[in-house]
Amino acid sequence: TYRKFLKMDNLDGEKKRISGVCVRRVQPTAGAYGILKSMDVVMAVDGIPVGNDGKIPFRRGERVDLGCYVSSLFPGDVATATIFRDGKEMEVSIPVSPVKDLVPSHYNNKPPPYLICSGFVFTALSVPYLDAKGAWDDFYTESVSYLLGLVHSPLKQKGDEVVVLAQVLAHEANLGYEHLIDLHLLKFNGVEVKSLGHLNNLISENEEQFMTFEFAPEEGGRLIVMERALCEQATEDVCKEHSIGSHYVLRTDTV
Repeated sequence: TYRKFLKMDNLDGEKKRISGVCVRRVQPTAGAYGILKSMDVVMAVDGIPVGNDGKIPFRRGERVDLGCYVSSLFPGDVATATIFRDGKEMEVSIPVSPVKDLVPSHYNNKPPPYLICSGFVFTALSVPYLDAKGAWDDFYTESVSYLLGLVHSPLKQKGDEVVVLAQVLAHEANLGYEHLIDLHLLKFNGVEVKSLGHLNNLISENEEQFMTFEFAPEEGGRLIVMERALCEQATEDVCKEHSIGSHYVLRTDTV
């Protein structure tokens, strides 16, 4: 039924058996974005036929996943895909580029980013962060379980990050909030937070009397409210007490 729906058994009026894999979604930052569409059937890549199981011929009597071939290509290469779209066969050229995840697996040997505001230490969610929290151990907290579920979320726009409240460095300005940890920050003063850099800009440009930090889940999540007038001094005190040279370290490719 699925093949009939895609018109895969009738190509240009000829009875021809077509095999391939159906595309359901293309990540916005992928090289194929804007080239492949949902419901396209990838029949071959660089002349190598793709089976219905997503595998391609390898050695005699052996087959491997299509991804094995794609991963052998280099950034800047261009792959030619034979696809089946709207009942017609066609070829498209797809530039090869590394997959970029919303939650990075590493920072290329650079220190992890952070931002301190009134003793609240924010960072970008990463695989090393989750590993340090024991996310793949037998027992972990509900907050870490929620963050672990974001690992495979698609990167919608270059520079996006999952901003997390990693810990709270105690100060009289944040009294009552010192127990909060591993929370996903959604909004600052009602504005959706896209990255640590974006949060830093929002805090710097804020002229409201109060600063509000809204955390996941969107409905019923925790809320932090701080007075803007106390923020700068509290941040300075905390950094001095803990011998922190700068109240932030950001990635250069974020908003």
